[in-house]
Amino acid sequence: MQIDGHALMDRVTGAIEGRDPQLVTRLVTHDVHYEDPFGRMPHVGAQELVDRVSSVWEAFPDLRVEATGPCLHDGDRIVALPLRGFGNHRGWLGQLPATERFVNVHGVLVCELDATAHRLHRVRLFLDRYGAAVQLGALPEEGTVGDRALRALQGFGLLRRR
Repeated sequence: MQIDGHALMDRVTGAIEGRDPQLVTRLVTHDVHYEDPFGRMPHVGAQELVDRVSSVWEAFPDLRVEATGPCLHDGDRIVALPLRGFGNHRGWLGQLPATERFVNVHGVLVCELDATAHRLHRVRLFLDRYGAAVQLGALPEEGTVGDRALRALQGFGLLRRR
């Protein structure tokens, strides 16, 4: 079976940007297994994935997703989709209230397709959690007074050692 990486990327970005739970459900198997660096892990089943994606839609009502490179695949059932998501944080995201900050995060979705190579069965999102937290204002930028104070609290000290 041949994987059409461009079509798959279009379906994934369309499901995320479409803000329609049915689009997400049609994209995955009923027992999909999903993980990302921010949520409780793992999310199992189409409804749990829809709930997770819905929370992101609420937090980023203007969320856009685009491919940042070609779909990479093993020719059979494993695919990697490089993408970036960007939008304004305008709603609760877990325990973090709206910050009104613009966030631009690059990531890769690594997916295992079902036996027909049409639906996503296992999905794992890899992205820069630290960078996203800095953009949201949850962590201070590297090198700032806040960063040095946080490092001191963590036991790393205030001074840079050479």
